[in-house]
Amino acid sequence: MSAPPLDEVRVGIIGPSWWVDYWHLAAIKNHPAAEIHAVCGSADRAPGDVTGKYGVQARYFTNYEQMLDSVSLDGVIVCTPNDTHYPATMAALRRGVHVTCEKPLAMNAGQAQEMADAARKRGLIGMTNFPYRDNPAVKEMRARIAAGHVGRVLHVSGQYHGGFGLRRSPNWRAFKDRSGAGILGDLGSHLIDLARFVTGDEFGSVCSHLLTVLHGESGIEALIRTEDPRAGRRNDDSCSFISEFRSGAQGVFHTSWVAYQGAYRQHQDVEVYGSEGRIQFIANHSGTLVRAMRNDDEQRWVTLAVDDITLPEDGREEEDWFRPGRHTETNTTYRWIEAIRTGMKSVEPSLDDGFRTQQVIDAVLRASAERRWIDVSA
Repeated sequence: MSAPPLDEVRVGIIGPSWWVDYWHLAAIKNHPAAEIHAVCGSADRAPGDVTGKYGVQARYFTNYEQMLDSVSLDGVIVCTPNDTHYPATMAALRRGVHVTCEKPLAMNAGQAQEMADAARKRGLIGMTNFPYRDNPAVKEMRARIAAGHVGRVLHVSGQYHGGFGLRRSPNWRAFKDRSGAGILGDLGSHLIDLARFVTGDEFGSVCSHLLTVLHGESGIEALIRTEDPRAGRRNDDSCSFISEFRSGAQGVFHTSWVAYQGAYRQHQDVEVYGSEGRIQFIANHSGTLVRAMRNDDEQRWVTLAVDDITLPEDGREEEDWFRPGRHTETNTTYRWIEAIRTGMKSVEPSLDDGFRTQQVIDAVLRASAERRWIDVSA
């Protein structure tokens, strides 16, 4: 007999940040059974400010091991720099606590596999937070491809760009010892997961080039390969790679935080070409859409009708137009909380999805370093 649903899901947060406030907190506040019981962050944050934001029940800690030992929790959200994802997640799983962890899941695929295996062996719900899967336009694209709308998939192209690294290095993400991979881990992990999700295919092998931008007082001083000794601790600012999927389909991808975006701020574009047509997903801060072109009488772009996405006509930019669904039950964190409440065994995107993406990241890093094709581990 299955256990009855929980009356309350006791949530802990490791790494309070703007993203916790924007994405995760929205889901917790909207879920009728969720309550924050503990928060772990830096010592320079005033506990009163944290409880004022996250609720009076939220006890504040500066050590997550102490937090996990002091407060009875059902689930923990890990939203820290990448080098803490593995130890914080494993600490929670060892104590029988469900986890949702930000991307990229770990510093390497070995760590990511341990995380996924630990959750599975303990029967715990582990999620990797890839929120763009829940964009209604992305789900429509996936459904159309699965239904044969474009025929056999032959080619996939994708880009995910931001311009926030043009003037300076983007905080801790720019350093190898804190993030493992730079732009490839930050925005590129989403791009890899989107390609896997919409096609249902897996990456087989990759070849790549990683670029680091050196800044000086007068602006950009040099463009060098990330493996160049002059890069030092600095990470990749731009990454281009080509791939062969397990099905034999081709892939071409580019991700960068030194790609000027103007008012759009960030821009995603994934296009799939098939034997009978093509389909494209586009999202930025001016709106989201999915359009298709088929080998039929029309043979022109047709924007597909999708509920719950915005196509503004006045040129405004909104964060929620880029990430629709934040306040709905499709929010990844909301679904994770509901899975804990009802006793579900798993929820997607899972820690296994994070592991699969990390395998591709590792292969892309190695391909650039060795300047050759690298197989993605099976």
